Amino acid sequence: MIFIGDILRSFPLERACPELYSGGCSGDTRKQGCVSTRDLGIPQKHTPTPLSRGESHRPLLLKIGIALLLFFNVILTANAQHAGYTQLTDLTKFKQQFAEVAQKTNSIKSDFTQEKSLSMLSDKITSKGRFWYCKPDMLRMEYTQPFSYLMILNKDNVYIKDGQKENKVSTRSNKVFKQINKIVVDCIQGTALNSGDFKSAVYESKGNYLVALSPVNKQLSEFFKTIEITVDKKDYSVSTIQMLESSGDSTTLHFTNKEINATIPDALFAIK
Repeated sequence: MIFIGDILRSFPLERACPELYSGGCSGDTRKQGCVSTRDLGIPQKHTPTPLSRGESHRPLLLKIGIALLLFFNVILTANAQHAGYTQLTDLTKFKQQFAEVAQKTNSIKSDFTQEKSLSMLSDKITSKGRFWYCKPDMLRMEYTQPFSYLMILNKDNVYIKDGQKENKVSTRSNKVFKQINKIVVDCIQGTALNSGDFKSAVYESKGNYLVALSPVNKQLSEFFKTIEITVDKKDYSVSTIQMLESSGDSTTLHFTNKEINATIPDALFAIK
């Protein structure tokens, strides 16, 4: 199933909910994953370091940015953009199997490596961490290298911890977060491919599927261009998520050491 938490993580939280952030960053810190909002013509806010400023310039989710990703009227051609893949013309079987796996998935644990490419920098920004998910709507994403950064999604609440700074926001009081929450549910339930929020296309190679999502929602398209998700044919688990922005920035998440339906304590998702 799709690790939608990473789309949410990659989503440009500063633009979606600017009250989460304050302060600024400058100088060489940009090369460490933080790009000043001055570069983007946005009022001075702060995006936590692991949630690189490129995320805001893009996405969750996210992003990402969910990176995460998506833009309106993206032309998807298997030969030009997806070398080694051919487009599926009949999605019925794929959607059915994808939904069945999602239905049987109660929890996920995984290590991840994130590679962030900014159009203004030649070097990639690499981060590492751990990911946890428990059905139906609890999610934890913790960055451990090169900086400590934590995001928890628990039902209608989002918790962010950046060093000693802690912030909380309710998805009920923020339209963008409410929409992201809907996307989370769609992906967890395996109905994302049928969602009216995205235009989707599916491609296949010998060992993988590639799911390409483009936003048809105007608000989401302001953040995302495309999200491309590589799914292992053996177990329908996600291997990589590549999120692209119209700016040319991108985020790629690689998942390793995946554990499906492992026991995960609720305490990991507690928001104090």
